[in-house]
Amino acid sequence: MSRLAKTAAVGGVGYLGGLLIERGLESVTGLDFVDGLFAVAGSVLAAMYVNRDMVEAASRNIKVMFGKDPIQITEGEWKEFKKKNPKTAQWLEKALDV
Repeated sequence: MSRLAKTAAVGGVGYLGGLLIERGLESVTGLDFVDGLFAVAGSVLAAMYVNRDMVEAASRNIKVMFGKDPIQITEGEWKEFKKKNPKTAQWLEKALDV
């Protein structure tokens, strides 16, 4: 299954799950939540979960290349990483764009 199809499918399931939780909480507590709040949150969390492997792979590559965590690299080091690993950098940017 392609990454886009997998992300869309899992995001849809997360949306439905969030919608069910929202409706259930509204009926149990009597509170009125913003429509779609839990549904959108479920969708985003599910999509992020599916794309987690891309982030982990990029993180490992950065640690091997620079010997430090991705959060610690400089802008110049990021550009160097992108130049040497364009596909991994592209995956990471897509995953973090979610």
